[in-house]
Amino acid sequence: TYSVLSESESFFRKIQVHIIQCDEKIQDDQVIHNEKEMEAYLSDFTIRGFGGTDFRPAFSYVDKLLNMGAFQRLRGLLYFTDGKGTYPKKKPAYQTAFLFLEDGSPAPDVPAWAMKLVLQPEEFDPKGR
Repeated sequence: TYSVLSESESFFRKIQVHIIQCDEKIQDDQVIHNEKEMEAYLSDFTIRGFGGTDFRPAFSYVDKLLNMGAFQRLRGLLYFTDGKGTYPKKKPAYQTAFLFLEDGSPAPDVPAWAMKLVLQPEEFDPKGR
């Protein structure tokens, strides 16, 4: 996602990207405003969580931020996951895509209101880490 976003000329002019880590609850929310913050975040990235996945708290959290006016123009939610968890039943007010890493098995189904994208390992981490 960083590679795609950073290739856009206007991406780092004025942005607000929330990188939310969650399992059955919100574990971390880092807000990125510029390229320097993104580079710093990626250089010290630590995965938080690992419990049973429930997607609903993340959607509730984003809905809460949206209702509080935290976003000027929410473009959507990209959810990197293995797909094993409880999905919200109701379509959110923003576009959503669930992204899966190709592992040789079929990607789980996602709700009809969401997009599904399966990434190849080299697409997931173009630097080969």
